[in-house]
Amino acid sequence: MKKLTITLSILSSLLIGQAHASDADIMSTLEKLGYSKENIQITNTPVDSMKSVTTPDGVFYVTEDGKFLTQGPIYDMRGATPQNIANADNLKLISTIEKDAIVYQAKDEKYAIYVFTDYTCSYCKKLHQEIDSYLDLGISVHYFAFPRQGLDSQVAKDMQSIWSTKDRKEAFDNAYKGGKISPASSMVPYVQMQFNVGRKLGISGTPAIILPNGQLLSGYVPANELINILNRNSK
Repeated sequence: MKKLTITLSILSSLLIGQAHASDADIMSTLEKLGYSKENIQITNTPVDSMKSVTTPDGVFYVTEDGKFLTQGPIYDMRGATPQNIANADNLKLISTIEKDAIVYQAKDEKYAIYVFTDYTCSYCKKLHQEIDSYLDLGISVHYFAFPRQGLDSQVAKDMQSIWSTKDRKEAFDNAYKGGKISPASSMVPYVQMQFNVGRKLGISGTPAIILPNGQLLSGYVPANELINILNRNSK
């Protein structure tokens, strides 16, 4: 399954010959794309005749008759400012792993962000080297693991060890300083869960930042720029 390469021009040809909307129509379309009932979740959206479909490759929006599908931002223009309804789905996904984050708490917290990271990523290292800059501006950082080489990589195993140790933050800091990562005595599936959520969010690289409103920012953002983005989004 090639994610993020599906276009409406291709999918508009996936016509289902039924007059009435149903999840069966959506399921028929998703099956043509290689998905099964076991690995998708269909929920309602604020958009009439359109549903949200969470798949292993991200969240899609599908018309109830199964004829049209899209992925990415969908803006609600009914209010004073545009609101991306896809952000709410992002936050729902984050909530499933939030308790397992490695958290750097700002003393005077104004905002909390969620960062998918890989300790071998140079820009992830840069972000973490500047962690105090974020904290000083009132930005708490909640880290999730996203090994870019996949769950079978050595990086994934190392990050699993970090998340499985008693003092995660110490092991996390040590890894980003280039220190040796000691294998954990017992392993729990934190990294797998976080990586899978990252994929559902459409993340392919690190760092990836989720803002408090659910907006996804791809790549490193300096603290002084990020606080301006957060301030604008809070208005």
